[in-house]
Parts: sequence; C-alpha cells; structure tokens
Amino acid sequence: MSTNYMKTLLNPRMKAFSDTEKIIAKHFVKLGIEVANKTLSTLSQDIGFSEATIFKFVKKIGFDGFQSFKISVASNYNQKDDRRHDLTVFSDITKNDSSYVIAQKVVHSSKELLENMIQSLDETLLNKALELIYPARFLHFFGQGASSVIALDGYHKFMRSTFQCNYIMDYHMQLSYATKLGKEDCVFLFSHSGETIETIEIAKILKAHDVKIIFLTGNPSSEIVSLADVSFVVYSEESAFRSETLTSRILYLTIIDILYVNTMYHNEEQNKNSLEHIRDALSITKTGG
Repeated sequence: MSTNYMKTLLNPRMKAFSDTEKIIAKHFVKLGIEVANKTLSTLSQDIGFSEATIFKFVKKIGFDGFQSFKISVASNYNQKDDRRHDLTVFSDITKNDSSYVIAQKVVHSSKELLENMIQSLDETLLNKALELIYPARFLHFFGQGASSVIALDGYHKFMRSTFQCNYIMDYHMQLSYATKLGKEDCVFLFSHSGETIETIEIAKILKAHDVKIIFLTGNPSSEIVSLADVSFVVYSEESAFRSETLTSRILYLTIIDILYVNTMYHNEEQNKNSLEHIRDALSITKTGG
C-alpha cells in the first residue's frame, strides 16, 4: 500500500530531518494515498506550516515539485487493494445518480484537478517554456491517438498568434517532417503514458536536430522527459468510465491555454492584428458576415 511506500521513503531519513520536517513527514506517512488528494493549501492548513515550507520539504526528499511527488505516491499505490478506496474526488459515479448529480460530480472532479494543478505549477518551468516559444519562428504540435487531439487543439489556438504553426496527424509524416526541423523550431509533444514508441522516436529525431521540445505527459519517468527542454507532468486518476487520458485532457488543455495567453500578451499589438486578420477571413463563413 502507499502507506508502506511512504514509510519506506521517509522513515530512513527521519533522524536527519529537522523538527519541522519530522512533523511533515509523519503527517505524510499517516495520510498515505490521501496525500495525492491534497493540495499544498489544504496540507498547510492541516499541518500548520506554510505552503513554501511543505514545498521545500518535498524538494528535499528528491522530487522536482509537489505534483511529481503526488504522482510517485499514486503510482506506488497497490492496485490490488479495493479500487473503491481510490481518491475521493475521482470516486465513480453510480447508476443511481441523477443526471444533475452526475453533472455535479464531473464538474467537481475537473475543479479539483485544476486546483491541484495550479498549486503545483512551477513558475520557473512555465517561464522556461515561454522562453522557448517567444524566439521560435515555427511552432509544431505532435501526438498519437488521444494525444493527437490535444495537439490539434494546441495548433488551433496558436494559429491565431503571429507564429507559423504546423500540425500533422500521420505518424510517418511526423517522422519525415521532424528531420526537416532545427534550432528555430519549437515542438509541443503530447503523450500521457510517456511510453508511446512513436512519440519517443520523434523526440529522438528532434533532439538530434537541436529542436526545442516542450513535453506534456502524465509520466515523470518517461524517456522523453530527458530529451525535452521542458516537461509538464500532470497527475490524474481514472474511474470506471473516465480514463486517465480523458481526465488529464482538461489539464493539458489548460496548460496550453496558459502558454497561449502569455504568448498573446507578450507581443500584444502584433497578435491582435493577427487575430483580427483571421476573424476577417473567417467572417465569410458566417451568415451576414
């Protein structure tokens, strides 16, 4: 169980912890899997220490951030245990629920996902990604399967900016196109599992050609993380009818939204002009346009 994982992770270091760190560690051991259902804000209220103090503790025990720590806890949870004891925010909807109750649960689930993400979003990482985007001449969006849908959404958004953008669905064409990219290109790669062979092979080609890579995944151990310049790792949990990929979708879309809005305000006037040109062009598709 995750409680044993926490003991294995924290108990050997307990003597070396400060008094404050010992309190945090013991609380984590007590929570076990429930840590993955907590935000820095709620932990701060529960323990009585600042969010910054808890965040520093997580960094001290070897994690890049609070999000990667929660992912590690969740991935080490014994799946043979009662599945219904999963994170409460992701508890399955039952057939006895009314349509409105189902709506409430779905919205609540998405709200909790987003709140957890913003608590763990690293501003340094965010700025690093933006520093790759701003000087790029071309932005490209690649993914396979469900990740290809997210890539298409990213392409659709950034096409409104001043950037030249590209989206390719076919894997063979992605491979071929990747060989033509270079230092002036920035590629968004999407793979929730982080183990999609096609995406890994594309990442290798891009890396060999010094292409800037921004990677969005749910797997901090993915080989692509070591190949990418910036990696955003999101945590999500599946229930009976909502797979991890589907629940994480809203997180990936939100990260893209965050990067897009920052980009549009970075070069505001030029981006406004680009957006107006697109709106003018699309006006012929509307009645009365």
